[in-house]
This record gives sequence, C-alpha cells and structure tokens, in this order.
Amino acid sequence: MIEKELTILNHSGLHTRPASQFVKTANQFKSDITVRKGNSVANAKSIITVIALGASKGSKIRLIAEGPDEKEAIEALSALIENKFGEE
Repeated sequence: MIEKELTILNHSGLHTRPASQFVKTANQFKSDITVRKGNSVANAKSIITVIALGASKGSKIRLIAEGPDEKEAIEALSALIENKFGEE
C-alpha cells in the first residue's frame, strides 16, 4: 500500500472536468485507489464519489493505492494534480 498527501492546485478543484480526468486515469490501473479529504473517503474510480468530496483549490487530500500497479497509479494521479489538470 502506498499513500501520498497532495494539495489541490487548480482553480476549479476536483469538479466536473478535472474529476473526469482523474477518474479516467485511475481506471487505467488494476490497484484499488481511494482518496481521503478529512473524514470523507472516495473511490478514485467513481466520478460521483470524487466530486462529492468537494475538494476545492487548496484542499489537502490523501491518495491511497493498493495493488499490483500501486506505485504507477500514485505517480500518474499525483502528476495530474501537480500539473493542475492542464489548467493555467
């Protein structure tokens, strides 16, 4: 199991378009991936639960991956967040 804490940097946070990118990326991996924000937990492969986290700009989240490609999953999702989902 791998965990990594990140800060949401893009203006719109994890809402519709960025959440869609996030879930699409998460679904490329076999590992179980969850996202924690405070006491809330979301399945990273479900757009409804990711949007329901309400992770806005500046929110701290924790990515948790467990499975055969957990390292690659964390790296790919971290890169999306750190690159602001391609937003300026």
